[in-house]
Amino acid sequence: MRLWTVQPYCVYETLQSDGIFRCIPELSSNLIYKDFINAYDWLSKEMKERIGNPPEGVKYPIWAWFRVEGENKKPDMRKTEYKVSEKSVILEMEIPDTDVLLTDHTMWHSVLNDFLNFKVNYVDGISDEEWDLLSEKELEYYYSLSVEEQRLYKENSWKRVICFPTDNYKFIQATFWEIKKSQVRKVWVLKS
Repeated sequence: MRLWTVQPYCVYETLQSDGIFRCIPELSSNLIYKDFINAYDWLSKEMKERIGNPPEGVKYPIWAWFRVEGENKKPDMRKTEYKVSEKSVILEMEIPDTDVLLTDHTMWHSVLNDFLNFKVNYVDGISDEEWDLLSEKELEYYYSLSVEEQRLYKENSWKRVICFPTDNYKFIQATFWEIKKSQVRKVWVLKS
């Protein structure tokens, strides 16, 4: 599976010297937020169930892009949403499908925000009014549950963010446990 990850330049240096890179939570700018930690914990659990356990000592995944703007392509770093604030690299990699979990970037925010991922989000061709009605019905049901049942229902709703290469989402992100130097196909150095 062809993927692109944007990483600080030191990740590239680690790959060059050690031949492998794994997430270092202390260096992650996202893992300073409680919501991110909870979301990453949930995702790591799903990854273990779907692609297998991480290497010893690894708790969190590495992120990459599988699809950007509807295509399997490198993100355009000239666009605001991809800007970096330090010297970075884009690594183009080829990682076996069996080692990757894909998620819909848009719906991933329900996990990050610790909120219900509505079933109606996956219904095509409905009006805003229909969307509102169906989501309200699901919320009514959700709030009728006990606190523990709500947690389970919500976490089960998050499973819908997991997708496949054939899904037609415009932005699909990929997670995996490690990058091996042998998986890197191209490198672009970016300067802030």
